[in-house]
Amino acid sequence: MKNLILLAWVFISTQVLAQDPQLFEDTWYLQKLTISDMGYFPPNNSNPITEHIFFENDMIFETGYCDGLVCEIIFNTDSSFNINGFTELGFGCNHPDDNDFHVIYFDYLEEHLDGANPYSYEITTDNGIRFLEFTNANGNKALYANQLLNTNEQQLENVVLYPNPVKNELYLKTVAVIDQLKIYSITGQLVKQQTSFTDKVSINTEDLIAGVYFVKITTNEGLVSTHKIIKE
Repeated sequence: MKNLILLAWVFISTQVLAQDPQLFEDTWYLQKLTISDMGYFPPNNSNPITEHIFFENDMIFETGYCDGLVCEIIFNTDSSFNINGFTELGFGCNHPDDNDFHVIYFDYLEEHLDGANPYSYEITTDNGIRFLEFTNANGNKALYANQLLNTNEQQLENVVLYPNPVKNELYLKTVAVIDQLKIYSITGQLVKQQTSFTDKVSINTEDLIAGVYFVKITTNEGLVSTHKIIKE
């Protein structure tokens, strides 16, 4: 019996030690979520949680966006782990956009309840910056870096979509030149897109059923912005 316990302890210890040490050495900063091939970027409107940390000894991952999450993890290979459960700390979100992003991130981590384990991870280096990417069994991804970055997708500012909620025509106000506009359902399915615009940038939503959608805007310079709308 003692030999079995010793073997089990050695096996568990090996699993932990086999992980890339950079996973635990670095503090990570969430850069992007990719859900059903659609990218979501942190809006950074208020004072969100920016640091995401793995604790090797406690086997937990402290994360979240505007509300803290503590994930219990079990490493099962040298490049993947299972999420066993997590606790939401209840800080709350002050800004609606931050809350929307937090919910998407929460749902991404909660996919383990629907068979999304394991979460594989890969650490790469580009120009001295380390990147950590999770990919769960559903193919959805979370990208982190070991420092705060400004991505092109976050640089498209001062975009206004109106009216919101919308019944028929949805208008977009921005100084940028819009190259493409796509509308996705809340499940990530592309339901509508438009690539040519007249003087006013708009898209008709009459054929969409009532519900929540995400509008992805791409400019002629490749800048991207994603916004939530409600169809009445």
